[in-house]
Amino acid sequence: MSLNRTFLSKKWEDWNRDFSALANPILLILLPFIFLGTSEIFYRLLFVLLLNELLCSLIKIFYHKQRPSGQTFSTLIEKIDAGSFPSIHASRITIAYLTLFIYSEHIAIKLVLLLLMVLVMISRVVLKKHYWVDVMGGFLIGLFLWGLFFYKIF
Repeated sequence: MSLNRTFLSKKWEDWNRDFSALANPILLILLPFIFLGTSEIFYRLLFVLLLNELLCSLIKIFYHKQRPSGQTFSTLIEKIDAGSFPSIHASRITIAYLTLFIYSEHIAIKLVLLLLMVLVMISRVVLKKHYWVDVMGGFLIGLFLWGLFFYKIF
């Protein structure tokens, strides 16, 4: 029984890492490019994702909150990476997948995008990279930037 529990525990961690990887910046540029091509919307998305990285990194520099795992740092880049608030994964995936959600015509794709957004956010907490407040903060930052740049400015 302990072998099955160990196996299932390991698989659960692997699956959460896989879900978390869906918010990788390279993937979040490649996937919209496949769907949107070199359209104005794609370039707008790139700009908002870049702005998101800058804003979230500045927050992590000036308001450093330690990750649940207790990750340490010795350089500025490591400090950003070791910061828990806000979850950049949550903000990134919110911006990219909401863009694809709005511009997709298929309900099945829309549902998958929403499900993947939620799974990525859950995975960040399960992997002890963030607390729920960090994930919600990242989601709200992503939602704000997305709404601002897709509906107010453009």
